[in-house]
Amino acid sequence: MSKNNRKYFMYLNAILSSFAVVVLHTVANPVSLGIAKIQPTFYVILCLIIGIVFSYGVPMFFMQSGANILSYRNRYDTKTFFHKRINKVVVPFVVWSILGFLLIYGHNGGTLNIKAFIQGFLSGTLVGPYWFFYNIIGFYLCAPFVSLIIIHGNRSLIKYTILLMVTVNTILPVISLVTKTNNLFGLSVPFVGSYAQYFIAGWYLTNNEISKKRTCQIYFLAIIMLLFEIGATIYFTFFYRHLAVLNYPGGIVKTFGDISMFPSFCVMCSLFLFLKDREPQLKVSTHKNILVILAGLTFGIYLIHPFVITWVLNPLNSLVHLPLIIMIITDPIFVFILSGTITFTMKKVKLINKLVP
Repeated sequence: MSKNNRKYFMYLNAILSSFAVVVLHTVANPVSLGIAKIQPTFYVILCLIIGIVFSYGVPMFFMQSGANILSYRNRYDTKTFFHKRINKVVVPFVVWSILGFLLIYGHNGGTLNIKAFIQGFLSGTLVGPYWFFYNIIGFYLCAPFVSLIIIHGNRSLIKYTILLMVTVNTILPVISLVTKTNNLFGLSVPFVGSYAQYFIAGWYLTNNEISKKRTCQIYFLAIIMLLFEIGATIYFTFFYRHLAVLNYPGGIVKTFGDISMFPSFCVMCSLFLFLKDREPQLKVSTHKNILVILAGLTFGIYLIHPFVITWVLNPLNSLVHLPLIIMIITDPIFVFILSGTITFTMKKVKLINKLVP
């Protein structure tokens, strides 16, 4: 992206999103902190709140990807688009998945053979945090025709597309859950992936001016939805344990706080819009070049942090027993900085710099 066309809020978004992902994978799950029993204690509730507040990592990454990718036809043809996506995303994903199979899956007791690799790769179980790659690669495959909707459609058509995706992906599943019925309608709608609404909404919010009145309404709705997410998660985890859907490790019920649900979608759109509205200040900031440098490390942080957690953080925590509150504060910062440092170092080595684009 040329300096004249840079959107600095995107760089800030990338940095915040990558840090949020690290937080989720280090301290958001009480079980990973050694809390064996899920009960309404201070630390368990704190972990639940952290898990909800920092859940913006991947959705915001999806929104930024949609904002950048759906306008690709203005920069190059579809063949070039796929060539760039394969080199920058697919190849690193495959290579790091192989490394994850050997160094994480195998380290955790998995069988190391070709069959196990194929099964784990197709099911997305080799490296847990890599689940988002499957969604974003699927989105890349759909981008050529979705981009036509962006180019040739008017605002009403694009808003209709977002509404359809939000309805199918975030509202109908909750209705099906509450009424205990199968969501056959959702399965019948083509080209609607679980998180497709984030890609389209990211493009829409980036390329359309939102009035101050509408922005305030979005912020207000987001606050209500965030409080609902926290309240519903605490209630259904501790006081109404009858929801079989989206039970996380240890019995945490995140049905209404999951990023695929409507409340989370409202919060993510609000946060994305808030960062976008900071663009005028960021453009004149004396630190904007630092944002560009740090943002260049974020994809590598996504790729490397599971290895840092497995091979550095976990052994370190088993040797040094810090108070939980200290771990909650320091573990994400430690993993984020170390992963960023490794990424920065790898980018300086020609033979391997393409693995952390």
